[in-house]
Amino acid sequence: MGKGQYIKMITAIGIGIMLLTGCGVSMNRLLGRDIAEHRNQGDESCPQITTFTVSPVTVQCAGQVSLEIAATSPVAQQLTYTWDIEGQTFEVGQRAVWKTPTSRTIGDPEKTFTVRGVVSDGQCSVTRSVEVTILCSNAFDAMVHFAFAKSDLDATAKADLDEIGKKLQQSPGQNVLIDGHTDYIGTNRNNMRLGQRRAEAAKNYLMKTWHISLDRFITRSFGEEQPIAPNETDPGRAQNRRAEMFRVLLSTKQ
Repeated sequence: MGKGQYIKMITAIGIGIMLLTGCGVSMNRLLGRDIAEHRNQGDESCPQITTFTVSPVTVQCAGQVSLEIAATSPVAQQLTYTWDIEGQTFEVGQRAVWKTPTSRTIGDPEKTFTVRGVVSDGQCSVTRSVEVTILCSNAFDAMVHFAFAKSDLDATAKADLDEIGKKLQQSPGQNVLIDGHTDYIGTNRNNMRLGQRRAEAAKNYLMKTWHISLDRFITRSFGEEQPIAPNETDPGRAQNRRAEMFRVLLSTKQ
C-alpha cells in the first residue's frame, strides 16, 4: 500500500469514528433541522388543516365568537392546537369560545382583530387566520372632572379632550356622546342644569380647538342621578363631578 493510499484510509476511518460519536450527534441534529425547515416550506408531510371555522366574523362588543380547527398529519399521531388573537396565545384545543372585549376596553366603536389558529406536530406548524370585526354602539373614551359647582375645564381636562379631538379628526364617521354629572349637593333641578353645562363645556372645547362639527355631538345631563362614588365623602363627590365622553357610530342628524 502506498503512502498516499494509507493516508486516505486513515482519514476515512477517522471520519467514521467522528460520525459514530459527538460529531455524529451534531450531524444528526443538523439533518433534523434541515428536515424541519424543508417541512416548513410546504412539504406534504406537514399537518394539513381540514376544518377552520370562526363565527361570526362581525360581532357586537362583549359578544361571543365560536372557534374550531382540525387537521390531519401523515407522520404525527398527536397534534397541538393553539389560538392566537392579537398576540395573545391560548392553548385551548380544537374548539374554543372567544368572549370579545367590552365597550370600555376595546377603545373604539369599531375594531378589527386577527384570529389565528395554529396546528403543530412538534416540528412543523401550519396557520390559518381570519379577521373579526367588533362593533360597539359606543366606546368609552375619557372622563373629565370639575371643581365644586363649576363647569370650567382645567389643564388636565383639556389634555384629555385633546386626545379625543385627535381621534375624532381621524375618524369622521364617528360622533361623540357627552354625559354631564354632578354630586348630590344642591337641588335636583340645579344639578341637571349644571350637568348640562359641563357637557356643553366639553363639546365647545372640542368644536373650538379641534374644529369638530356641531352635528357630530350629542350632549346629555344626568345631574346627580348616576354617582360612581359615595357622595358622603369629599373624594367621592369629587369623582362624581364629571363629564364622560363616548365615541358612537350613530348619526346625530335628524
